[in-house]
Amino acid sequence: MEKVVKDLKSTPKGTKKVNGSTSEKTTPKVEKSSTKVNEVLRPSAESRIKKLQNFQLMADKHAFLQNKKDELEKFIISSDGTKEKITLSNAKGFNMDISNSQVVEEITEVIGKKLQTFLDASEKEILKYSI
Repeated sequence: MEKVVKDLKSTPKGTKKVNGSTSEKTTPKVEKSSTKVNEVLRPSAESRIKKLQNFQLMADKHAFLQNKKDELEKFIISSDGTKEKITLSNAKGFNMDISNSQVVEEITEVIGKKLQTFLDASEKEILKYSI
């Protein structure tokens, strides 16, 4: 038992004693992690500018979604239940008008919920992002 302990202690750094023989054990590269740490702690001007541009894109997306939510709220507030109409169109130019007030109300509810989901995700993304 004492001999095994001495043998383990006497093996060169980076090798491992297995069943009386030494085998090379590769040590993980520290270089990659140190560059990541340096990028976070001491970012370059280019990386900060790139992050700022990405942040601006996220801010534009959030503003667009907020604007659409405001438009939907105005549509809902201004509706009186008699003259609302939703038009669907596809890439081929076909259009379909929906004027049933109950269907229009259900569609606007679904759109509102989806917009809120997108806004919540966008807000979380912006709050989590660091420049």
